[in-house]
Amino acid sequence: MIVDVVVVGAGSSGATVASRLSEDPGRSVLLLEAGLGAPLQSDADLLSNVSFATTDRDWGLRAQVSGERELDYPQGKFVGGGSSVNGALAFRGAPEDFEGWFARGNPSWGWPPMLDAYRRLEHDLDYGTTSRVHGDHGPVPIVRWHEDELVGMQMAFRQACLALGYPWTDDHNDPASTGVGSFPMNRSEGRRMSTALTYLVGARDRPNLTVWTDALVHRVVLSGARATGVVVERDGGAPEEIAAGQVVLCAGSIQTPALLWRSGVGPPKSLSALGIDTAVANEAVGANLTDHPGVFYFMAPGAHTVPFSQPQYQLGARYTSSTSNDSSDATGGNDMFLSVMNYWDLRGSADFQALLGVDSTVVFTCGVHQPHSRGRVWLTSADPGVAPRVDLNLLDDPRDVDRLVEGVRRCAAVAGHDALSDFVGDTLLFEGDLADDQAVAVYVRAVVAPWYHPVGTCRMGPADDGDAVVGDDLGVHGTDNLRVADASIMPRITRAPTNLTAIAIGERAASFMAAG
Repeated sequence: MIVDVVVVGAGSSGATVASRLSEDPGRSVLLLEAGLGAPLQSDADLLSNVSFATTDRDWGLRAQVSGERELDYPQGKFVGGGSSVNGALAFRGAPEDFEGWFARGNPSWGWPPMLDAYRRLEHDLDYGTTSRVHGDHGPVPIVRWHEDELVGMQMAFRQACLALGYPWTDDHNDPASTGVGSFPMNRSEGRRMSTALTYLVGARDRPNLTVWTDALVHRVVLSGARATGVVVERDGGAPEEIAAGQVVLCAGSIQTPALLWRSGVGPPKSLSALGIDTAVANEAVGANLTDHPGVFYFMAPGAHTVPFSQPQYQLGARYTSSTSNDSSDATGGNDMFLSVMNYWDLRGSADFQALLGVDSTVVFTCGVHQPHSRGRVWLTSADPGVAPRVDLNLLDDPRDVDRLVEGVRRCAAVAGHDALSDFVGDTLLFEGDLADDQAVAVYVRAVVAPWYHPVGTCRMGPADDGDAVVGDDLGVHGTDNLRVADASIMPRITRAPTNLTAIAIGERAASFMAAG
């Protein structure tokens, strides 16, 4: 089989790339997904209780979180990828995020072109026709919870936040917004609207687009440094080679660097130890792993509980930590996020169920949206059936610990407000003195968890940047006809959930390729 473009990974970015490129009927596109597909709008797409897809939609990874502590690390393995398993939070990155990317030597990735990409993907049902910063013709529906849809606990959370000084924002995706407001979500009738249900639904009947599921890519075929195709194992059969004019890796921040390693692109000593010949030496492949670290403030349910059939979360507050603008920290504003889950069914989260000894809890959450700590991804085997190792290293930088200590106190302040007295009971797990920095830091290290937003492992930057894997056009440095187009290219994580930006990266990649 010979195609013009093979796209590896049918997730948030990959489905976008394949859909946009196949709009040209003269271009043949093969989209490969290691996971399976399903009938449109299956029950697994319901948002009533997010399980983070520890099911047949998941790679089944574990990750080192901080020190030797490990947790399950759900990552989408399914058509739609992360957008088929996540909480459907449709937040944009901030303009400052992309101006930071621009400043790191990526001239095509400042705020104006990224705003264009966001508008191109959006069908904003609230502001698409009234605001020039939103789109109204894109495939992804964006909607916010309206006041008459808020459950009692979320209304009480809003009241507490406003009383404690967090301003109200009508639109978290307005570039100037801050404070508490309704989550923008890619949802419709209680379902997450993944790229499988948006981008691909109108593209799969095109004769020039072929989608293979249960298709595990072993490696990219390189002739010298030129990509000529991929080796793929389909439906558990014998590996076969697919020839392609161009190869685009959209397998995500864990699987894309693993695939590059298996293809001979990575740190030479590490590759040699695995018996892999080095085609292109690059020490940065798999480095710079970043995720949003979060902490939980667990509370027993109060007299008024929210049934599991109701939304799990609806509102959240972005704020600036007290340390974000000191001379040692260039994060800027809105570096933190605070919200409450009306309920958390811990039966799907064995690690935390064992920690708390209960099946359900109310959880106040706080996370660092501009972390300083960095981890890495690496291989222990050249066998594509062996999972890569993931070390998130979440609390390596003490500044991240300091901000989470402050975050725990903010969670406790909101939880303790009179507005929430009917919805929460006793505090669970934390028994220390909130005024004691050391005691709160110990708690932070015990409960810190990733928000499942890995980025940065194939960082974008100029060819003379030793920490960069791809260039401004997303071409892999030192290669021809090989690109990466997923969240792994982010030079720094966005101060927001990353799914919408991953889709926007797919839009930008398709634009580059369509332009030649």
